[in-house]
Amino acid sequence: MANWSLKKYLELAKGFQGRARNTSKIMMNRVQKSLQYAYVSRRLRPRILRREWIQAINAGVREHRISYSQFIFGLNHSNIQLDRKILANLAINEPFSFKTVVDEVKIQNSMKEKPYDNVSLDQAYEKGLIANNVTQTWFKRGIKEGHKLYGLKQELTPEELKKIEKGE
Repeated sequence: MANWSLKKYLELAKGFQGRARNTSKIMMNRVQKSLQYAYVSRRLRPRILRREWIQAINAGVREHRISYSQFIFGLNHSNIQLDRKILANLAINEPFSFKTVVDEVKIQNSMKEKPYDNVSLDQAYEKGLIANNVTQTWFKRGIKEGHKLYGLKQELTPEELKKIEKGE
């Protein structure tokens, strides 16, 4: 940068205000600093965009009652080859197309929607979501009646309940 002419500095300082535009001593420092900011910003831009894409996908997926992590896991294990940028664009601008993608991921990975939110332990037992021996292990860990259970992903079928009760 030491070999730069004053003409190059004037060209780069074109949009600056006050003495930073035309006084060489101040202008050179401001141009150097602006080049440093530009370098850092080029590295930060992809991070910021990816974060925004993830937020848009998460918001779109939550409308269809699955979490972002479940959706990405299912997407990676399916035939769908869409990146986060395209998925975010679909979630924002094409909600029906995005719904078909979410439904296809659910079908290919046999996902079920989360049937209940904030189910207490006794309600989960009454609805058949958990078996009796499962509740006993939870009681040993200190979970008591009335505590909220999170992450109950699907209803258990009567056959699965019998297998759990038998200890298979």
